[in-house]
Amino acid sequence: MAQQRNGAAAQDLAQLSKDVERWRQTRAKLSPMPEPLWAATVALARRLGVNPVKSALGLNYRALRTRVEAAGEVAVGAATASPRFVELSGAQVLGLPAASGSVLEFSDAHGAHLTVRLMAGAEVDVARLVEAFRRPTA
Repeated sequence: MAQQRNGAAAQDLAQLSKDVERWRQTRAKLSPMPEPLWAATVALARRLGVNPVKSALGLNYRALRTRVEAAGEVAVGAATASPRFVELSGAQVLGLPAASGSVLEFSDAHGAHLTVRLMAGAEVDVARLVEAFRRPTA
């Protein structure tokens, strides 16, 4: 499944590269790249990372990174968008109450941190908590 996503992303990048090159050949001198091309570029950079996209399209790193940051989640590399580490105690996995309670700590690529301290026997939907933490605020 990951190979399908990577293959689709590579195809999207190849098509976007053709679109950008076509624009470069037909543009008026020093005219800015059209917003629809920027939008497609930003969407792809959020999936693949800023550096691979800027390299493939011959764009300025800072310009692309600024647009990606303005759009929300920063994707410097493909792995940045995914959590790298989640720690659960055996009691949490087995559904047993911890003697002194539990502590859940989250952090994201932007440096935001969330710490939740639970009393012994408290129940929490970890998946929903992670989803809410990762959801962009409007």
